[in-house]
Amino acid sequence: MPELPEVETIARDLEQKIIGLTITGVDIYDTRVLFGLSKEKFTRRLRGQTVTRVYRRGKAVVLDFADGTYLIVQVKMTGHLIYGRHLRQTKNLKDTKVVFHLSNNVYLNYNDQRLFGWLIYTDNLDTVGYFKNIGIDPVNDTFKVEWLTDELKKRTAPIKPLLMNQNFLAGIGNIYASEILYRSKIHPQKSSKTLSIDEVRRLHKVTTKVLKEAIALRGTSMRNYRDSDGKKGNYMNRIKVYGREGRECFICRTPVKRIVQTGRSTFFCEKCQT
Repeated sequence: MPELPEVETIARDLEQKIIGLTITGVDIYDTRVLFGLSKEKFTRRLRGQTVTRVYRRGKAVVLDFADGTYLIVQVKMTGHLIYGRHLRQTKNLKDTKVVFHLSNNVYLNYNDQRLFGWLIYTDNLDTVGYFKNIGIDPVNDTFKVEWLTDELKKRTAPIKPLLMNQNFLAGIGNIYASEILYRSKIHPQKSSKTLSIDEVRRLHKVTTKVLKEAIALRGTSMRNYRDSDGKKGNYMNRIKVYGREGRECFICRTPVKRIVQTGRSTFFCEKCQT
Protein backbone atom coordinates (compact mmCIF):
# COMPACT_ATOMS: atom_id res chain seq x y z
CA MET A 1 0.00 0.00 0.00
CA PRO A 2 1.39 3.45 -0.86
CA GLU A 3 2.76 5.16 2.22
CA LEU A 4 3.98 8.69 2.87
CA PRO A 5 6.86 8.71 0.32
CA GLU A 6 4.75 7.27 -2.49
CA VAL A 7 1.82 9.64 -1.92
CA GLU A 8 4.21 12.58 -1.57
CA THR A 9 5.73 11.63 -4.93
CA ILE A 10 2.32 11.55 -6.60
CA ALA A 11 1.33 14.90 -5.08
CA ARG A 12 4.58 16.62 -6.06
CA ASP A 13 4.33 15.28 -9.61
CA LEU A 14 0.77 16.47 -10.03
CA GLU A 15 1.59 19.87 -8.54
CA GLN A 16 4.06 20.35 -11.39
CA LYS A 17 1.55 19.21 -14.00
CA ILE A 18 -1.96 20.39 -13.17
CA ILE A 19 -1.74 23.66 -11.20
CA GLY A 20 -3.81 26.26 -13.03
CA LEU A 21 -5.66 23.69 -15.12
CA THR A 22 -9.45 23.42 -15.14
CA ILE A 23 -11.44 20.21 -15.05
CA THR A 24 -13.55 20.36 -18.21
CA GLY A 25 -15.28 17.01 -17.83
CA VAL A 26 -15.55 13.93 -15.64
CA ASP A 27 -16.21 10.34 -16.72
CA ILE A 28 -17.22 7.97 -13.91
CA TYR A 29 -17.05 4.25 -14.62
CA ASP A 30 -17.52 2.93 -11.09
CA THR A 31 -19.44 4.87 -8.44
CA ARG A 32 -18.12 2.68 -5.62
CA VAL A 33 -15.04 4.90 -5.33
CA LEU A 34 -17.15 8.01 -4.69
CA PHE A 35 -18.03 8.92 -1.10
CA GLY A 36 -20.76 11.35 -0.13
CA LEU A 37 -22.03 12.35 -3.58
CA SER A 38 -23.94 10.70 -6.37
CA LYS A 39 -22.37 10.30 -9.80
CA GLU A 40 -24.39 13.23 -11.12
CA LYS A 41 -23.56 15.61 -8.26
CA PHE A 42 -19.88 14.67 -8.27
CA THR A 43 -19.63 15.32 -12.01
CA ARG A 44 -21.52 18.60 -11.78
CA ARG A 45 -19.47 19.96 -8.89
CA LEU A 46 -16.07 18.97 -10.31
CA ARG A 47 -16.69 20.28 -13.81
CA GLY A 48 -15.28 23.81 -14.12
CA GLN A 49 -13.05 23.58 -11.05
CA THR A 50 -9.56 25.08 -11.38
CA VAL A 51 -6.70 23.45 -9.47
CA THR A 52 -4.72 25.88 -7.30
CA ARG A 53 -2.68 23.48 -5.18
CA VAL A 54 -1.85 19.76 -4.88
CA TYR A 55 -0.34 18.27 -1.74
CA ARG A 56 -0.23 15.26 0.55
CA ARG A 57 -1.95 14.99 3.90
CA GLY A 58 -1.21 11.70 5.64
CA LYS A 59 -1.63 9.06 2.94
CA ALA A 60 -4.10 11.14 0.91
CA VAL A 61 -3.62 13.43 -2.08
CA VAL A 62 -5.52 16.72 -1.76
CA LEU A 63 -6.43 19.03 -4.65
CA ASP A 64 -7.39 22.58 -3.70
CA PHE A 65 -9.74 24.40 -6.05
CA ALA A 66 -10.09 28.12 -6.74
CA ASP A 67 -13.53 28.32 -5.11
CA GLY A 68 -12.24 27.01 -1.76
CA THR A 69 -13.38 23.40 -2.17
CA TYR A 70 -11.27 20.25 -2.24
CA LEU A 71 -10.93 16.83 -3.81
CA ILE A 72 -9.37 14.17 -1.59
CA VAL A 73 -7.99 11.00 -3.16
CA GLN A 74 -7.01 8.03 -1.01
CA VAL A 75 -5.33 5.54 -3.33
CA LYS A 76 -5.11 2.80 -0.68
CA MET A 77 -3.58 -0.52 -1.81
CA THR A 78 -4.10 -0.62 -5.58
CA GLY A 79 -5.12 2.90 -6.57
CA HIS A 80 -3.22 5.07 -9.06
CA LEU A 81 -3.49 8.65 -10.25
CA ILE A 82 -2.13 8.57 -13.80
CA TYR A 83 -1.62 11.68 -15.93
CA GLY A 84 -1.39 11.42 -19.71
CA ARG A 85 -2.57 12.73 -23.05
CA HIS A 86 -4.03 9.51 -24.44
CA LEU A 87 -5.64 8.08 -21.31
CA ARG A 88 -9.32 7.24 -21.04
CA GLN A 89 -11.43 4.17 -20.41
CA THR A 90 -10.51 1.47 -22.92
CA LYS A 91 -10.43 -2.31 -22.94
CA ASN A 92 -6.80 -2.06 -21.84
CA LEU A 93 -7.69 0.22 -18.94
CA LYS A 94 -10.35 -1.92 -17.27
CA ASP A 95 -9.27 -0.73 -13.82
CA THR A 96 -10.05 2.92 -14.63
CA LYS A 97 -12.79 4.18 -12.30
CA VAL A 98 -12.78 7.96 -12.89
CA VAL A 99 -11.33 10.11 -15.68
CA PHE A 100 -10.85 13.87 -15.26
CA HIS A 101 -10.61 15.84 -18.53
CA LEU A 102 -8.23 18.78 -18.13
CA SER A 103 -8.13 22.07 -19.98
CA ASN A 104 -4.79 21.26 -21.64
CA ASN A 105 -6.42 18.26 -23.38
CA VAL A 106 -4.71 15.80 -21.03
CA TYR A 107 -6.48 13.30 -18.76
CA LEU A 108 -6.03 12.39 -15.12
CA ASN A 109 -7.17 8.83 -14.48
CA TYR A 110 -8.02 7.30 -11.13
CA ASN A 111 -7.39 3.56 -11.52
CA ASP A 112 -8.08 1.01 -8.79
CA GLN A 113 -7.97 -2.72 -9.37
CA ARG A 114 -9.40 -3.81 -6.02
CA LEU A 115 -11.52 -0.78 -5.15
CA PHE A 116 -9.96 -0.06 -1.76
CA GLY A 117 -9.44 3.64 -2.47
CA TRP A 118 -11.90 6.53 -2.47
CA LEU A 119 -12.54 10.08 -3.68
CA ILE A 120 -14.27 12.76 -1.63
CA TYR A 121 -15.29 16.24 -2.77
CA THR A 122 -15.78 18.62 0.15
CA ASP A 123 -15.78 22.28 1.17
CA ASN A 124 -14.28 21.50 4.61
CA LEU A 125 -11.34 19.14 5.12
CA ASP A 126 -11.90 19.02 8.86
CA THR A 127 -15.25 17.26 8.43
CA VAL A 128 -13.66 14.33 6.60
CA GLY A 129 -13.33 11.37 8.96
CA TYR A 130 -9.84 10.43 7.81
CA PHE A 131 -8.49 13.85 8.85
CA LYS A 132 -10.34 14.33 12.15
CA ASN A 133 -7.76 12.67 14.40
CA ILE A 134 -4.80 12.45 12.05
CA GLY A 135 -1.41 12.51 13.72
CA ILE A 136 1.71 14.61 13.23
CA ASP A 137 3.42 14.44 9.86
CA PRO A 138 6.90 12.93 10.38
CA VAL A 139 8.55 14.96 7.60
CA ASN A 140 7.22 18.31 8.83
CA ASP A 141 8.82 20.66 11.33
CA THR A 142 6.19 19.74 13.93
CA PHE A 143 7.83 16.33 14.30
CA LYS A 144 10.37 17.18 16.98
CA VAL A 145 12.40 14.87 19.19
CA GLU A 146 10.96 16.56 22.30
CA TRP A 147 7.42 15.79 21.16
CA LEU A 148 8.33 12.19 20.38
CA THR A 149 10.00 11.74 23.77
CA ASP A 150 6.96 13.05 25.65
CA GLU A 151 4.47 11.03 23.61
CA LEU A 152 6.32 7.72 23.88
CA LYS A 153 6.38 8.04 27.67
CA LYS A 154 2.57 7.85 27.61
CA ARG A 155 2.35 4.75 25.40
CA THR A 156 2.59 1.10 26.38
CA ALA A 157 1.91 -0.26 22.88
CA PRO A 158 4.72 -2.03 21.01
CA ILE A 159 6.66 0.51 18.99
CA LYS A 160 6.03 -1.00 15.54
CA PRO A 161 2.19 -0.81 15.63
CA LEU A 162 2.46 2.65 17.20
CA LEU A 163 4.52 3.96 14.29
CA MET A 164 1.77 2.74 11.97
CA ASN A 165 -1.03 4.31 14.00
CA GLN A 166 -2.28 7.16 11.79
CA ASN A 167 -3.58 9.01 14.84
CA PHE A 168 -0.01 9.08 16.17
CA LEU A 169 2.11 9.65 13.06
CA ALA A 170 0.46 10.26 9.70
CA GLY A 171 1.74 8.38 6.68
CA ILE A 172 3.95 5.56 7.95
CA GLY A 173 2.87 2.06 6.93
CA ASN A 174 4.22 -1.46 7.16
CA ILE A 175 7.24 -1.13 4.86
CA TYR A 176 8.76 1.98 6.38
CA ALA A 177 7.94 1.04 9.98
CA SER A 178 10.03 -2.13 9.59
CA GLU A 179 12.84 -0.27 7.83
CA ILE A 180 12.91 2.56 10.37
CA LEU A 181 13.12 0.22 13.34
CA TYR A 182 15.85 -1.87 11.72
CA ARG A 183 18.02 1.18 11.10
CA SER A 184 17.23 2.46 14.59
CA LYS A 185 18.27 -0.92 16.08
CA ILE A 186 15.00 -1.12 18.03
CA HIS A 187 13.05 -4.36 18.47
CA PRO A 188 9.53 -3.99 16.99
CA GLN A 189 7.89 -5.58 20.04
CA LYS A 190 9.52 -3.24 22.52
CA SER A 191 7.09 -1.24 24.64
CA SER A 192 7.11 2.36 23.47
CA LYS A 193 7.45 3.84 26.94
CA THR A 194 10.58 1.77 27.68
CA LEU A 195 12.70 3.30 24.91
CA SER A 196 15.81 5.01 26.24
CA ILE A 197 16.62 8.65 25.49
CA ASP A 198 19.26 7.55 22.99
CA GLU A 199 16.81 5.19 21.29
CA VAL A 200 14.18 7.91 20.97
CA ARG A 201 16.71 10.33 19.50
CA ARG A 202 17.89 7.67 17.07
CA LEU A 203 14.32 6.78 16.14
CA HIS A 204 13.48 10.42 15.45
CA LYS A 205 16.55 10.97 13.29
CA VAL A 206 16.15 7.72 11.34
CA THR A 207 12.42 8.22 10.75
CA THR A 208 13.00 11.55 9.05
CA LYS A 209 16.03 10.26 7.14
CA VAL A 210 14.37 7.10 5.79
CA LEU A 211 11.22 8.90 4.68
CA LYS A 212 13.12 11.71 2.97
CA GLU A 213 15.42 9.21 1.24
CA ALA A 214 12.40 7.31 -0.01
CA ILE A 215 10.78 10.51 -1.29
CA ALA A 216 13.99 11.41 -3.14
CA LEU A 217 13.93 7.96 -4.77
CA ARG A 218 10.23 8.28 -5.64
CA GLY A 219 8.98 5.62 -3.26
CA THR A 220 8.91 1.84 -3.12
CA SER A 221 7.14 -0.39 -5.64
CA MET A 222 6.65 -3.71 -3.87
CA ARG A 223 3.67 -4.68 -5.99
CA ASN A 224 1.16 -2.14 -7.21
CA TYR A 225 2.52 1.35 -6.62
CA ARG A 226 3.12 3.56 -9.65
CA ASP A 227 3.73 7.30 -9.85
CA SER A 228 1.66 9.72 -11.95
CA ASP A 229 3.58 8.66 -15.07
CA GLY A 230 2.89 4.98 -14.39
CA LYS A 231 6.50 4.34 -13.34
CA LYS A 232 7.83 2.36 -10.37
CA GLY A 233 9.63 3.87 -7.39
CA ASN A 234 13.36 3.32 -6.86
CA TYR A 235 13.63 2.78 -3.09
CA MET A 236 13.49 -1.02 -3.41
CA ASN A 237 17.29 -1.12 -3.67
CA ARG A 238 17.52 0.42 -0.18
CA ILE A 239 15.21 -2.07 1.54
CA LYS A 240 17.03 -3.87 4.38
CA VAL A 241 14.47 -6.15 6.04
CA TYR A 242 10.95 -5.77 4.65
CA GLY A 243 9.96 -8.88 2.68
CA ARG A 244 13.35 -10.54 3.34
CA GLU A 245 12.29 -13.29 5.75
CA GLY A 246 14.99 -15.96 6.03
CA ARG A 247 17.57 -13.96 4.10
CA GLU A 248 20.74 -12.70 5.76
CA CYS A 249 20.81 -9.45 7.70
CA PHE A 250 23.11 -7.04 5.88
CA ILE A 251 24.97 -6.29 9.12
CA CYS A 252 25.32 -9.56 11.08
CA ARG A 253 24.18 -12.25 8.58
CA THR A 254 21.52 -13.53 10.98
CA PRO A 255 18.40 -14.60 9.03
CA VAL A 256 15.73 -11.89 8.94
CA LYS A 257 12.73 -12.92 11.02
CA ARG A 258 9.04 -12.31 10.37
CA ILE A 259 6.35 -12.03 13.03
CA VAL A 260 2.75 -10.82 12.93
CA GLN A 261 1.70 -7.73 14.87
CA THR A 262 -1.88 -6.45 14.79
CA GLY A 263 -2.49 -8.59 11.72
CA ARG A 264 0.50 -7.24 9.76
CA SER A 265 3.86 -8.81 8.96
CA THR A 266 6.86 -7.33 10.72
CA PHE A 267 10.40 -8.00 9.51
CA PHE A 268 13.45 -7.53 11.73
CA CYS A 269 16.84 -8.85 12.83
CA GLU A 270 16.59 -10.28 16.32
CA LYS A 271 20.34 -9.86 16.84
CA CYS A 272 20.73 -6.25 15.68
CA GLN A 273 17.41 -5.01 17.07
CA THR A 274 17.09 -5.19 20.84
